[in-house]
Amino acid sequence: MIEEFNIGVVGAGYVGLTTGACLAHLGYQVTCVDRDEVRIAFLKEGRTPIYEPGLEELVRGGARRGCLRFSTELSKTVHGADVLFIAVDTPQGNDGSADLSSVGAVAREIGDALSGIERLRPLVVVNKSTVPVGSGDYVSMLIEEGAAEGGNGTIAYRVVSNPEFLREGSAIYDSLFPDRIVLGADTRDALDTMRALYEPIIEQTFPTQLDPRPKDVVPFVTTDLASAEMIKYAANAFLATKISFINEVATICELVGADVTSVAHGMGLDERIGRRFLSAGIGWGGSCFPKDVAALRSIAREYDHEPVLLDASVTVNEHQRRRVIAKLQRDLHTLKGKRIALLGLTFKPNTDDLREAPSLEIAHLLDQRGARVFGYDPVAGKKAAELLPSLRVVFDPYEALKGAHAVVVVTEWDEFRELDLNRVASLMEKPPVLVDGRNALDPRDVKAAGIRYRGFGRG
Repeated sequence: MIEEFNIGVVGAGYVGLTTGACLAHLGYQVTCVDRDEVRIAFLKEGRTPIYEPGLEELVRGGARRGCLRFSTELSKTVHGADVLFIAVDTPQGNDGSADLSSVGAVAREIGDALSGIERLRPLVVVNKSTVPVGSGDYVSMLIEEGAAEGGNGTIAYRVVSNPEFLREGSAIYDSLFPDRIVLGADTRDALDTMRALYEPIIEQTFPTQLDPRPKDVVPFVTTDLASAEMIKYAANAFLATKISFINEVATICELVGADVTSVAHGMGLDERIGRRFLSAGIGWGGSCFPKDVAALRSIAREYDHEPVLLDASVTVNEHQRRRVIAKLQRDLHTLKGKRIALLGLTFKPNTDDLREAPSLEIAHLLDQRGARVFGYDPVAGKKAAELLPSLRVVFDPYEALKGAHAVVVVTEWDEFRELDLNRVASLMEKPPVLVDGRNALDPRDVKAAGIRYRGFGRG
């Protein structure tokens, strides 16, 4: 029997909605709050505004059992909550720093809602949003200011940092079966509350059909606020740098005639290095890596430190997009008037997220050079067309390939591995060229179909 908690989640976006739905799945009473009335109405109908495998079913199940509710009223949710997660957006500012205006507005409103009410125990306010080091103290300050404006400066609350490590496309799995849970706080009672809240996940005691394999106890890391906040940035910056490293190696592999897939395999068997995030290609994108690396660079410069390694990681990543153009120019010479097909538009498979997607930059670079760019994506075609009007979006991969002089595999959706390559070759202009931006296809199969194969770092 799990301990009873009433939970509020502020922000019904990707992180907030996934967090709320998974906690409701455990049996807690959860209210997701968002000021977007259209989004809340959408969710009350059992529909999710984002694409994430399994999420809509989880939302509907929680609502059906009465465990998951949706509201636009933050103060009412604050009054009834034992734990309140802040999961609002922290977009990248012009200088690379994280924009905390939404976090700040929520913190002030929490303080105002707490003002003048008596609580049996302090409200635990959890920073789930990715925020810079020092944001825990910043949130506390604004909660106090909000309470003072509400007429009462004495309120009972605790601030906790609980960074998320969700991968788009597998967010539910990552929530219920995480590699670790990181908590930062300055008080033991807050950590004890969060330990009790996460008990079913830590001990893996909840019933589920999502993962039939037995798992060990999930590591529960407790530290101070600043260290917990830094863990999130450091983890993402390291993974981004690891990708940039293997992409640099891939470029050298092309020069010397080595195959980066074999090199990465041999490297990854070293347990000090590991196999993951050693896939060469067009580089990283999405909502986390670009924003978090930029924020960490901004934090470093705030303290007059030049983050040389992080700067180099970004430079390598930016270069990978231009390498796509160079590979196309190598075979087609001029791109003016050439039809180029992009397969996959999202920054990774199993999501509809186009934030910092490599496809958008590649399409823009091709358009600048006079190419006619056609794109196909299993889930994000309409969104891509709205973001980049010059991109001609179609809704069948073979339609994108018809009459194309070259095709670029941008996102490694499984359906692209199953394409009929002979049909692909028959639809394209001769000689057809395929740039494999994710090294997702077998070069031998592509060449056997009569298509020129251009991968990354494959000799």
